[in-house]
Amino acid sequence: MSADEAKNKKEEVTMVDVLQEEEELEQDANAVLGGSDDQHCTYSAGYVPRQALYLCTTCIITQGEEATSAGICLACSYKCHEGHDLVELYTKRNFRCDCGNSKFEQKCRLEPEKDKMNEKNGYNQNFKGVYCTCARPYPDPEDEVEDEMIQCIICEDWYHTRHLGDVEIPSEFAEMICGSCMGKTPFLSYYANNKTEVVEDCPLKSAEIPESKVETTFWSEDWRTRLCKCGDCKAKYLELNVEFLCNISDMVQEYEKQGLDQPTQYEQGLQALGNMDRTQQIEVLTEYSQMKDELKSYLAKFAEEKKVVTEEDIKEFFEGLKAKKRRRMEGPDLVF
Repeated sequence: MSADEAKNKKEEVTMVDVLQEEEELEQDANAVLGGSDDQHCTYSAGYVPRQALYLCTTCIITQGEEATSAGICLACSYKCHEGHDLVELYTKRNFRCDCGNSKFEQKCRLEPEKDKMNEKNGYNQNFKGVYCTCARPYPDPEDEVEDEMIQCIICEDWYHTRHLGDVEIPSEFAEMICGSCMGKTPFLSYYANNKTEVVEDCPLKSAEIPESKVETTFWSEDWRTRLCKCGDCKAKYLELNVEFLCNISDMVQEYEKQGLDQPTQYEQGLQALGNMDRTQQIEVLTEYSQMKDELKSYLAKFAEEKKVVTEEDIKEFFEGLKAKKRRRMEGPDLVF
């Protein structure tokens, strides 16, 4: 192998390594977004079974001292609220995008004509920017304790593990129901005490049904399949507004799979490289290496001067690269 071939081989590995480093972060983002459309507002789709939502604290209308509860979809967070202060709400069920309705001072750029209110939307305290029984923001600048947060599948609030009560958190579980929601759905205690048994008789008519547990419970991935589907139970689910528990596709894991099925930049990058001939591959890898070196040098200046790198700075850098490439492609101006 010649020196040039060895150099090109090293550059190729470097590019793949960088793409691999980004893939894990991108997969995490894809799971959260669940294949959400970043170009079109979800309003026309109605009350979407599950979607990623955001709270915009920049332009939400306040009534007195209290901010109005409202949620916006992914596309609106990009197209209508770019540069605003956004709070990620993760996912919520059966929600219709509020962007541009009466809760905002400006109309939605993607769907200007919307009803004044989405009457069927539900808003918990997360839409005020706080979480858990401690009603604190996340991340909390005043909280020095590192703690994981878990979402309750019924109220959809998020809880610090240390605020879930005196319960043992299993090493593996699929879903969690907080103590407050367990108290409001007493029939679930039957399933909590019979974690593997197939239900043959209606639990609501069973003499063995235990008293309601008001402690946090953790559930396996298949527990929803054991829920009784008789008429009495379905009526009770509807009465308590938990009929979604019978729907396997309501599970966050199912939602995340939609995002994980999306090709990552790593996969797209490898595919693009594979479709090029050897000469094109070397050109791309060489340009990538040069770009990486120039970017490192560019950012070093900000570090030396202790300046914050803004989005405009990065755009300026890449515009400069494009200008250099245009000049290189056009060739030097010749004077005769």
